[in-house]
Amino acid sequence: MADKRKQNGGHSTKPRDASDKRLLTKAESEKANEIFIKALKEIFSVDNDEVAKVRFIKETLLESQRGQLFVAEHIFGKAPQEINQLNYNVDEKDLDEAEIKRIRDAIESKF
Repeated sequence: MADKRKQNGGHSTKPRDASDKRLLTKAESEKANEIFIKALKEIFSVDNDEVAKVRFIKETLLESQRGQLFVAEHIFGKAPQEINQLNYNVDEKDLDEAEIKRIRDAIESKF
């Protein structure tokens, strides 16, 4: 009997869609990494992969604020992108005239 569930969500063993060009296979990713390391070794005239990476971090990434942020996020983890939103539902009938005036004045002074 055929599986009648359509588009049943993703899971870790799902094969990659051929139309999804954004994702690199593991082999492609490793090949790109090798190419970058080779280029760094040529730029810094060194034979050791680790030395080339360290020099790139020290001499290139840490020279700019954006590079420093990149390094910090990889060392310490990225800061959470969180917005705390508080919604208070208050009926006007629950407020007396003094409170309404105080709220209205506070809003007008801010905006």
